[in-house]
Amino acid sequence: MKKSSRIFDDRRGESRDIQGILRGHMNVIIDTLDNFKSMIGSLLALDTKKSQEYVEMIDLLETKADDIHRENVIKVCKGSFFGYMREDILAFMEHVDDIADSVKEASRVLVMRRVPDDALHRFFNANTIACINGSIETVMHLLDLVNSLDEKRDVILEKVKRVEQSEESVDAMKSMVLHELYSSSNAYDILTIIQLKEFIQLVDRIADSAEDASDVIILMLAKGYA
Repeated sequence: MKKSSRIFDDRRGESRDIQGILRGHMNVIIDTLDNFKSMIGSLLALDTKKSQEYVEMIDLLETKADDIHRENVIKVCKGSFFGYMREDILAFMEHVDDIADSVKEASRVLVMRRVPDDALHRFFNANTIACINGSIETVMHLLDLVNSLDEKRDVILEKVKRVEQSEESVDAMKSMVLHELYSSSNAYDILTIIQLKEFIQLVDRIADSAEDASDVIILMLAKGYA
C-alpha cells in the first residue's frame, strides 16, 4: 500500500473513532430531549404526576450523559485521537454536556412551582412550542454534523451552517416569546413571569450549546481535519 493511502486510511479510522465517541454521548442527549418533549406534553395535559416522572427520567439521563462524558474524556486523554485536536474534542464534548444540563434545568424550572393552568396554556402558544422544537431541531442538526465527520470538508461545513442557522432562528423566536410574556404581564403573576422567563432562556441555551459545539468543528477543520 502506498504511504499516502495508508495515511488516508489512518485518518478515516481516527474519524470513525472520534465519531463513535461523540455519537454515543449525543444519543443520550437525544433521549433526554425526547423525554423533555413528553414532559411538556404531560404538563399541558395537566398530568402533574406523569410530568414529574419525565423530570426524574431526564435527571437520570443527564447523570448518564455526565458518566459518558467522563469516560470519553479519559479515552481521549489516553488515546491517540488526533493529538493536535485533543483539546477541541474535549471542548466539543463539554458543550454537548451543557445541552443535557440545560434540559435538566429547564424541566426542573417548570415543576418546581406549579404554574396556574390558564397561564400555562397561554404561555405555551405556537411561538413557544416553535422555540422549543427549534432548539431540539438544532441539536438534531448537530447529531447530523457528527454523523458527517467522515465526509468531505464541504459537506461538514454545510452541516455546521445548518446548526448555526437553526440556532439563529431559535434566538429570534426566544425574543418573540419574551416580548409576548412581558407584554401580557397582566395575565401572569410576577413569580410566574420569572419562572417562565428562566425556562425559555434555558431552552435557548440548549440551541446555544449546540452551536458552540458546531463552532469547535470549524476549529478542527482549520487545523486540517477532513
